[in-house]
Amino acid sequence: MTYLADIILNNRKIALVLFALLAVAAVFPVLRIQTNFDLEGFFPVSDPTIEEYRSFSEEFGRDDNIIIVGIASENLFTEGRINDIRDITARISDIRHVVDVNSITNAEFLVNRGGSLELVPFFDFDDNQIDYQAVLDEFRRDPFSVGLLVNEAGDFTAIYLEIDEETNSFKVRGEVIHALENVLEDYRGTYGIYVAGIPYFRNQYVQLLNSEILFYISISSVLIILLLWFLFRNVQGVVIPIAIVWLTILFTVALLELTGGYFEILTSSIAPILLCVGIADSVHMLVKYNDNRYWGFGRFHSLRDSLIVLGSATFITSVTTAIGFATLATSNVIPMRTFGIYTAAGVLIAYLITIFMVPGLLPYFKDRQHSGSPATRLNHVIESMLLGVFNFSKNNYRLVVIGTLIFTVLMGLGVFKLKVNGKVFDDIGDDSFLVQETNRIGEQLSPLFPLEFVLDTGVENGIADPDLLRRISDFEAFLLEYDEIERITSFKTLISEVHRLMGDNPGRSEVNSAIRQNEPDQPVNTPANIAGYGQLPGDRPLIQQYLLLLELTGSEAVSTMADFTYSKARIATQVYDVGSWRINQIREEIRAYTDQHFSDITVKTTGTTILVADLTDNIVFSLSASIMLAFLIISLIMGYMFRNAKLVLISLLPNIMPLLITAGFMGYFGIDIKPSTAVIFTIAFGIAVDDSIHFLARFRIESIKNALLVDAIRITTQKTGRAIILTSMILLVGFGTLGSSDFDSTMLMGQLVCLTIFVALLADLLFLPALIYWINPKIDLPSSGATDEARSDHEVPAPNVAHQVF
Repeated sequence: MTYLADIILNNRKIALVLFALLAVAAVFPVLRIQTNFDLEGFFPVSDPTIEEYRSFSEEFGRDDNIIIVGIASENLFTEGRINDIRDITARISDIRHVVDVNSITNAEFLVNRGGSLELVPFFDFDDNQIDYQAVLDEFRRDPFSVGLLVNEAGDFTAIYLEIDEETNSFKVRGEVIHALENVLEDYRGTYGIYVAGIPYFRNQYVQLLNSEILFYISISSVLIILLLWFLFRNVQGVVIPIAIVWLTILFTVALLELTGGYFEILTSSIAPILLCVGIADSVHMLVKYNDNRYWGFGRFHSLRDSLIVLGSATFITSVTTAIGFATLATSNVIPMRTFGIYTAAGVLIAYLITIFMVPGLLPYFKDRQHSGSPATRLNHVIESMLLGVFNFSKNNYRLVVIGTLIFTVLMGLGVFKLKVNGKVFDDIGDDSFLVQETNRIGEQLSPLFPLEFVLDTGVENGIADPDLLRRISDFEAFLLEYDEIERITSFKTLISEVHRLMGDNPGRSEVNSAIRQNEPDQPVNTPANIAGYGQLPGDRPLIQQYLLLLELTGSEAVSTMADFTYSKARIATQVYDVGSWRINQIREEIRAYTDQHFSDITVKTTGTTILVADLTDNIVFSLSASIMLAFLIISLIMGYMFRNAKLVLISLLPNIMPLLITAGFMGYFGIDIKPSTAVIFTIAFGIAVDDSIHFLARFRIESIKNALLVDAIRITTQKTGRAIILTSMILLVGFGTLGSSDFDSTMLMGQLVCLTIFVALLADLLFLPALIYWINPKIDLPSSGATDEARSDHEVPAPNVAHQVF
């Protein structure tokens, strides 16, 4: 490190100029960064879940390019209200990139006309004498309309607009939503208007998340600046760390854009993470520099000594933190992989900026710290506290170690209470307008989250089988036993409706005509009192005849419920956002049912609900595997660094404890494992490892310089302990601001990371010294690098511990 320190110091101005030029160049790609949120992008191309979903989408249409507009009015089925809905439908149809719009004003239904099926509109706007109540009754009788286009009460309707699949992107969705809001604004004073749907949710969620991240980056920066001023009481102690982390964020985002990346749910959180994590190295460096200046050494000597003593330690801590994130590159979840790679790159960028910019910037600031300054008085307070911590740990080392291990085990038992559970709206609080509007539409019509089943007979015309229709009917009855499932439409629903229309009983058209002619004694044609409604045809030729009649009408109903060879039948259900834990339970029970009753055909389960459930499991288990890999790699690094089995064991225990305690805390308090909470373990592990490495690296140096173990531990606790406290305070402030977020994911990340940082702080300052004192590891002869560090540090006179800064 001595050679590298001399190179850096001899080229300080060149480094500053280079970083300035790079900063200017990085602004341009940062301004071009794009944002996107695509569930499919979370899966590998060959993943079975995504393959089944894409296959389903190609055959039956997508469910992730539909925006839903809910409209509420007490007198909905009146001339003025219907004309407004007709106008809204027409105006939405004119929006660019919208390829189809469906509402009650352009909906059609099947009628039997002389033995043939015809599609007729619910509303005949050429008729000046429309009976709106009769039309509402007609909607109530139609199984494909009630609960989708209108509710039973007739006071809530929905308009469905489809975005062009070929151009469906974040930017296009934003344009469509903006144009849609302009249309709806003219009617918000008259109607209750609610907007939902996956495209709408994706864009609004990302915009809210980005706004919140910018807000909390600003708040965190201000609070960190105030804290740095409180701790250092000089300009250099504020400007240099903040400049380093802002440059780190700038370069990392530029790298993301230049390599084809973009912001999505995970990568958008890189900036606030780097804001907190990237500041630690510069704080350690400034503390050591101020220590040397306090003892009267010149600027050059102080800088050189800081680089030599801390250069290697901060490099190792940066590498171990980067490894914690980089192991996510092994994940099969693509955004998780991207998040890990670029966050790891950001950590290393922060290290490079620190070791080159700190020596370059420090000479331009005046040193104002003196023995009577507030910063020095604060140092004395911290050092006195650390001396007390050391004495307690030394005098009660068995109690501290055993008590800490027992507490960790008891907290760790909470891990068995953890559940892997993620929801579509997991990251947004119930008070969010996105959740409230979605729930409002779901309450009035039906839940908006699709759970789809495809029954594949593998034989052309295989679904034209009366026995299969009967089994589908039984299957639907089984599904409706679940409180989570409310609405079902299927191929069987379509054939049953046609069978009713084509039967010997009065057709719907005749009944409808009677109603419109105001014959009050004519019975209402509802599903409950139509003989044969819901009954199924009893032979294959009749079903095939119905399919032919449906084809002749040109209706899209067949193509949405069966493939063109009639070998596959679709069952579409609507479910509530109950979480992946419950959805997976339902899937297993349904799988057991289908294995028993559909053993002769293939049944596939898909839909956005399944994507979210599988995505949650994918992310969580990928994170678990990545953390284990990071633990293994970092253990090997520790073994190489210390070459002492006892020291490796000592180094690992304080890093495992914070994770176990945090996981146990989550289990006891019912906080589920999901993408937003699972990622905190990667962050926390890297932070915990940093502090323990700094502590043990300093302990190794002090062991070389001091014959007595107790002296090595005492000096290490006082020197490194202060820097650990300072960096922990900054991390707690940075992540603590996130704990007040309206986003559950951001809030939990802030709160749980703070808990982990606090536990890691206690483990490093209380448990770790006691463990070292008890185990008493033998320190091998130092390597040349360690000798240089020890010699360099030894050049600074060893003062009274009350005045020691690092």
